[in-house]
Amino acid sequence: MIIEKTIYNFQIGAVGAWFSNETRLYDEISLKSEVGLYTEIIKGLGFFIAPEIILEPRWYYNFKKRGSKGLDLNNNSANFVTLKTNFRSSLFEFSNFENKRAENSIAFIPKWGLRRNINSNFNYEFGLGLGYFFYIDKKYATVSDNQGLFVDLHIRIGYSF
Repeated sequence: MIIEKTIYNFQIGAVGAWFSNETRLYDEISLKSEVGLYTEIIKGLGFFIAPEIILEPRWYYNFKKRGSKGLDLNNNSANFVTLKTNFRSSLFEFSNFENKRAENSIAFIPKWGLRRNINSNFNYEFGLGLGYFFYIDKKYATVSDNQGLFVDLHIRIGYSF
C-alpha cells in the first residue's frame, strides 16, 4: 500500500482558502505545495486578506496500518507529521485598514495532523503544531508585532479532484 501519486485539492478553513497539489515522493511520504489567501480579522478594527505559499513534506505514518484494517485510504486518508514552511507576502492584499497590514514573513512549523474523507471527493483535515515565524522586512505596524514561537492550528474542509 502506497499513498496517492498526485492529488489536487481545494480547501477552505476559518482563516482562508487554498489550492494544493500533493505529490508522492515515496511509499508513505509526499510533498504538499499550496497557494492561498490568508485572512485575519481583528474585532473592532477590520480585516485583511493576503497571499501565502506553503510547502510541506508529509509522512503518513499510519497509512499501512489503516489499510490492513480495511479503512478508507482514498486521497491519503491517514494521520501525518510534517514540517510546514509558510511564506506570507505583502505583494497584494485586500483590507479595510487605513495602512497596510500584511507583512512578508516566513514560518517553520513541525505539525501533527490527520485527513479523512467525507465521501469520494470531499474531505476534512485537522493539524496542530508549534512553530517559529519571523518577518523578512518589516515595514508597517501590524496587529501582532511579535515574532517568535506560536501555535498553528488548522481545520479545513476540502474537495479533491
